[in-house]
Amino acid sequence: MRKIYFALLFLSGIIFISCNNKQADLQFEKNVMYEIYPALIDSVWVNALEYYIPPPPPPIKDTPEYRIHIKKQYKKQFNQDLAEFKKKKFPVDLVILDKAISKQKGKELQGHFKDAEISENNILDTLDYKFDRKKLDSYQAFKLHYVPRIPRGNDRRFYNECCYSVRGVFILSRIQFDDEKKYGLLTAEINCGEMCSYGYRIFIKKVKEKWVIDKIEKAWIA
Repeated sequence: MRKIYFALLFLSGIIFISCNNKQADLQFEKNVMYEIYPALIDSVWVNALEYYIPPPPPPIKDTPEYRIHIKKQYKKQFNQDLAEFKKKKFPVDLVILDKAISKQKGKELQGHFKDAEISENNILDTLDYKFDRKKLDSYQAFKLHYVPRIPRGNDRRFYNECCYSVRGVFILSRIQFDDEKKYGLLTAEINCGEMCSYGYRIFIKKVKEKWVIDKIEKAWIA
């Protein structure tokens, strides 16, 4: 009986330490997310408005000439919108999912940061977590409208009910770190409806005790 008691006590200690480590890792990740958020949302917003080129409606062919023409139109519209927002001194309305969603582990982090080490026991947490709205709202260049899920069907009508800067929902993923937590990778997606979404990979790194964005690259379009 005594042996069983000590075995249970030992097992409880391991579970307690494991839970504490997970909580510490999650808090670390949240702190990094809130630190890079202002630069992240600025960059993604500009990229989304300036560079997104939708496929042409039929029967127009998707040619290089078509894309150059549309890109010029988008660039012109973007500059007009930006000038208008600056005149109003912001804030810009954006719709955002109220949580960071899980993402699959890939090799992109090691592909970008050549010295990043990711061991087999470096497991990516698959749970979503809710954002601390006060943390995000403290950056007042944007006025965020939070949604608990991606709108579907008739729920998508709000896309057209206001002049949001991007007609869709911003979705941020959880961050994948290397073993030493010097580098990180997350994704940002703009979901604008059925068969309409586009996303970016955001590579971040630690420089002199501060987290900064190293690169944002286009990841997918649908």
